[in-house]
Amino acid sequence: METVHGRSTKLNTIIYDAAVVGGGIAGASAVISLAQAGIGCVWLRPDFVDRGHRVGESLAPAANTILNSLGLSKILDSSVHRRSNATFSAWGKEFLVERNAAIHLEGAGHVVDRSQFEKDLFSLANESCSAFVEGELKSCHAETGIWKLITESQSAATIQSRFLIDATGRAQSIGRTLVQNNTHDHLVAAFSFLTQKGNSDVQATCATLIETVDTGWWYASLLPAGVLALNYYSDPDLMPKGLTNNLDDWKALIRKTKHISHWIDDAEFIINAPPKIASAATRCLSSAAGIQEAAPWAAIGDAAASFDPLSAHGMTTALWAATRVPDLVSGFKQGNDKPLFAYADAVAQGVNKFLSQRGDMYAQEKRFKESEFWLRRCR
Repeated sequence: METVHGRSTKLNTIIYDAAVVGGGIAGASAVISLAQAGIGCVWLRPDFVDRGHRVGESLAPAANTILNSLGLSKILDSSVHRRSNATFSAWGKEFLVERNAAIHLEGAGHVVDRSQFEKDLFSLANESCSAFVEGELKSCHAETGIWKLITESQSAATIQSRFLIDATGRAQSIGRTLVQNNTHDHLVAAFSFLTQKGNSDVQATCATLIETVDTGWWYASLLPAGVLALNYYSDPDLMPKGLTNNLDDWKALIRKTKHISHWIDDAEFIINAPPKIASAATRCLSSAAGIQEAAPWAAIGDAAASFDPLSAHGMTTALWAATRVPDLVSGFKQGNDKPLFAYADAVAQGVNKFLSQRGDMYAQEKRFKESEFWLRRCR
């Protein structure tokens, strides 16, 4: 037996139209999208845990239209998020170049409090879904058009569904067992969150700054709460060994920047802890959707394709994919698999387009063309 909405329910007796696995932005948005379309689904996810500041706070302008279509535009009205009106970059040049939000027809993007954004989506999804199960996926398989999902719990109940949605993020817990996973690079992010010294009277500039160095590139953005999100992107073998335990090495890396180190000093931010490390690699499934034993499945968000953060479209892509899910589920239920494969094609085309754009972008930085990091991306 599993606890679903606080009630003991015999899941084995129910066959849902769709099962969504994963508790992040893609999973929560898919649940909301399915509910709006009147499609009953079960949501398998862990309970939400607020871990404080999270890396990945840039929401592209294109997200505005998508959130509106999901009825979620007001989610950005909170003061914990801010409009991203200006981005400055020193990419291919020594000096900073400004890119203003005025050039975007969709309006400005946003710098969000990632944890709060996910928490709000999680809450709305809980309210709208047919049933949710708190737990992890142990295994899954398809039998004559029905997915059987075994949960990690004492009861190890089986969830049954006609359509399976993998929203497990970079783990790709379902998709990588069904199709090949392609990795295009091994980029990692060293990241930390800086606060100003206690007695500072400096008002830090609300901006985002990108800067290249010979071993990678840096990203710094002021969060609405006044915290500076600081990310350094490079390859694992080019990072100092033991960086997550060495504050001096972290400070030394920061000192190699010109504009970002000046911003940190000028605004009196404190570097008092070494960074954490997370994967930022570009990788994708060979197909983002398919049919297994007559049972359809689709991967969405990072579970389908995760991109170099240079794209700044990770969250936006997850939201876009969520809006496509109802058409995939309802189409297949009516005997039409064309939407399913059209979605897989759209994801593949998006990946190819990004890889081409990424190559062009990295090629613009010619100052470090003999450095290993840049050579790997311009070959």
